[in-house]
Amino acid sequence: MADFIIRRYIPGDEYKIIQMFNEVFYQNRELSYWYWKYRDNPYGTYIISVAVTGDGILAAHYAGYPVRLYCCLSMSSTPSEFTTYHLGDKMTRRQFRSVGYGKSALLKRTFMHFQATYARDIPFGYGFGTHHSLKFGLLFLNYVDIEPVPYRRLTFDRVKGKIDNRLRNIISSIHIEEISDVDDTWSDFFYHVAPSYQYLVKRDAAYMRWRYLQRPDRRYLVLSLRKRAKLIGWSVFYRESSKLIWVDALFDPKNREFVQSILIYLCRHPIAEGVDFIECWFPQRPSWWDTVLHHLGFIMEKEPNNLHFTGPMFNDHNAPEMLRKYFYYTMGESDLF
Repeated sequence: MADFIIRRYIPGDEYKIIQMFNEVFYQNRELSYWYWKYRDNPYGTYIISVAVTGDGILAAHYAGYPVRLYCCLSMSSTPSEFTTYHLGDKMTRRQFRSVGYGKSALLKRTFMHFQATYARDIPFGYGFGTHHSLKFGLLFLNYVDIEPVPYRRLTFDRVKGKIDNRLRNIISSIHIEEISDVDDTWSDFFYHVAPSYQYLVKRDAAYMRWRYLQRPDRRYLVLSLRKRAKLIGWSVFYRESSKLIWVDALFDPKNREFVQSILIYLCRHPIAEGVDFIECWFPQRPSWWDTVLHHLGFIMEKEPNNLHFTGPMFNDHNAPEMLRKYFYYTMGESDLF
């Protein structure tokens, strides 16, 4: 281990990190994506630990990007906010995976540097893992398996079959628009509806702009739903092969009857041409939202890649119970989508 230096990110590391990521995960990620994720995040930058050899070869990497969490467990309680990390891109180059074993492994040492450097005041981190990655995290990185991701699926023909004259009359009172920018009314909307979701990532205007409108390698379809010019909900989608990914959503529960109109709008949109089904991640909380999805026809199934919601408990060992009981999340919480 004396042959390796474990340290913070320094400018210029990104070139080696991208090269290593593409090598380890067999991807073709571009530098613009890295800058978007780790440099341009509105809530913090360069939360990265690396292990390098004495001659500068990148051997291991552990990183996260910050998000703000909002918590309001009852309408009478005072809301609180705090920062946590989405953790991902944890990796060791193949030729260095035999350096150390278990708790002395190079990735474990890099994680310990990350925790000591960036997580002193962070209650927990989260991410999504499966198979070897999940097992390693549980054994050696203080991860906790929160739950299998709540995968849901809907055959697209069922959406088309639900259009009737009564619904057309309801839809005529609302307006759906494709969004290319957001303003402060989106932040106002988040704070208005967030207590109905209790515990979730802060989806304010800054987050929405960065997460969905500025990502360089993916074009999302962001739809706003307005009733008499007032924002009452929004959704984010993108197309992948013959399926439509429902990446994220936030609605006013007082207008939950209009959620279906978003899906019906998609029936006429080019993004849905030839789509076989819609897939999404939505937990069974809050209960009112679970009921909406059930009425729309979404079926809970095992996630095809057996992904689990997981993460290290840095300073709050009560977090797993809170997350299992209250946390609302979607595919948008993951850097996989």
